[in-house]
Amino acid sequence: MSAGTLLAHLWRRHRAALLLLAAGNALFHWAITRVVPAAAQTGFVRELLDMAPAPVRVLVGEDLVANLSARGFLGFGWVHPFPLLLLGVWAVRVSAGALAGEIGRGTMDLIGSRPVSRSAQVTAAALGLVGGLAVIALAGWAGTALGLQMRPLEGVAARDLLPVAAMALLLFASAGCVALFVSATRREGGAAVSWCAGLLAGSYVLDYLARVWSAIAFLRPLSLFSYYQPQRILREGVAVQDVAVLAAVGAAGLVLAFGVFARRDL
Repeated sequence: MSAGTLLAHLWRRHRAALLLLAAGNALFHWAITRVVPAAAQTGFVRELLDMAPAPVRVLVGEDLVANLSARGFLGFGWVHPFPLLLLGVWAVRVSAGALAGEIGRGTMDLIGSRPVSRSAQVTAAALGLVGGLAVIALAGWAGTALGLQMRPLEGVAARDLLPVAAMALLLFASAGCVALFVSATRREGGAAVSWCAGLLAGSYVLDYLARVWSAIAFLRPLSLFSYYQPQRILREGVAVQDVAVLAAVGAAGLVLAFGVFARRDL
């Protein structure tokens, strides 16, 4: 049994969820292009933002608050909780289900009885994780591209959002690789899901709290989400440091997953 066979097994298990997540992301980002306010409406939006409490302004993004541009609104679409949730669901689902989930269901015994190495199992899980995230992220970008074809917006083109989609992919690939390590240490899929979802949600909450509470601002670099800022990417481009940190964390999680899963008792 090769990694390709294991990938086919993952596809059969997760294809319906992947298609739904991709369709949801595409529809959401298409809808964002429809609700970007016209120039005549920005005054009303400005009044609403001025009245909003500081925590809400932080959630929306200071770039959008300072400059009510189409680029700012589209950038906000990539930090909105809904698309983050879609990508997070895939990262947790595949990471927890591919290793701990197979053990908990008893199907790991069948897989282990075949001529397949444990490294191939982790490799297949990582490829399924990244491949699915790529589909969901590209579906979101395609939704934006379609929306901009139907309703062109001043100062922004679909290609401008490609680096943002790529960084969203890298963010959740990094988190997913850490989740693979967690999954490699668990015996039940439910426990792995709880740990992985908790770590991902905790990272998101830490980033948000560190932005609204100056006393813990020094903790923000501990959150993966602090290295993913779509509005800044649209303004300044991708920061090499952000790519390096996310890639390093993902690589460390993957190496640990290989090491732990190769030696653990199934």
